Amino acid sequence: MMHPVGDAPAWSESYYFNFVDPVSRLGMFTRMGFRPGDGWADALHVVYLEGKRVAFTYGRRDIGTDLSQYDGDLSVGGLKIECLSSHRQWRITYDGPAQDIADAGILLTRKKLRPEGWFCPATLSMNLTFDCTTEPHYSHSNDGSTGAFGHFEQSGRVAGEIRLGGEAWQVDGFGVRDKSWGPRDWGAGQRNKATDAESDSRPQAAFSTPERPNPFVNWFSMNFGADSALGGSCFRQANGEIKGAGWIQRDGESRALKKVVITTEYEPGSILHDRVRLTGIIDGGEAIEITGRILSICPTKVPMPGGATFINEGLAEFEWDGKQGFGIAEHWHAVAKE
Repeated sequence: MMHPVGDAPAWSESYYFNFVDPVSRLGMFTRMGFRPGDGWADALHVVYLEGKRVAFTYGRRDIGTDLSQYDGDLSVGGLKIECLSSHRQWRITYDGPAQDIADAGILLTRKKLRPEGWFCPATLSMNLTFDCTTEPHYSHSNDGSTGAFGHFEQSGRVAGEIRLGGEAWQVDGFGVRDKSWGPRDWGAGQRNKATDAESDSRPQAAFSTPERPNPFVNWFSMNFGADSALGGSCFRQANGEIKGAGWIQRDGESRALKKVVITTEYEPGSILHDRVRLTGIIDGGEAIEITGRILSICPTKVPMPGGATFINEGLAEFEWDGKQGFGIAEHWHAVAKE
């Protein structure tokens, strides 16, 4: 259900889903956002295929200022999200055009500089069911119905079919859904609220370059089979560290994840991340260390004054105490206009 629209011009109500099939390593992320102050809703939907290949889609629709009229009408372009049972089951479908991109890293290059044939036009169809496996983990507001802004994440199991042109895949994996409402600033100037009382309340806004990658936000989402999942956000501090907090859901119990620090290795001469390392403390005192290897990255670009924010969505394989997991390692970079 949509929330009352606040006064902030950048108000957004958004729905996000991801998953990775641990056998085929196919994955997906979907974000649909309703922005009444701008008069539109948009949907970014990406399917990770073999290697660095992706199917990329983006769509928009005009909307009014009263978001309650879109309860039960979560559709933009070819993407549709349906709640079958609140906090229990969702359906995510897509039917429409897509760009079949052999190496999504090309999306870092300005469009007019990309070589001819950098993508192949294709038709994508997808029908997935997201079955929630845990209760939601809330932050910002105390529950799902009150508060001027709010956010929660919830783990789930995903199954269904994906078709691109004449190819088809049956998928079965794990992922996370994310619901947020309130002001959404894609730039480096500010963020809504620190998730860790020990963290600086604002990320540092220095630009990234291929010679010196300098992300100002790192977001992560991981699933280790059906029993364990974790996620959270980290922000660049004044001393250059990437610190924050999050949540962990394990064996049916949800706990806070504190003192999270993320360090990153990058592809040479690039802002594309290659490996990550996460350390943190689970509420209660247990220390964790997780390493990740990026399998594929899909950069997404948000134009900003003086440049752009690149949100580099990395499909990743993780290791935690000998256990294998999969998920998304997301890095946000402010890049100056050329």
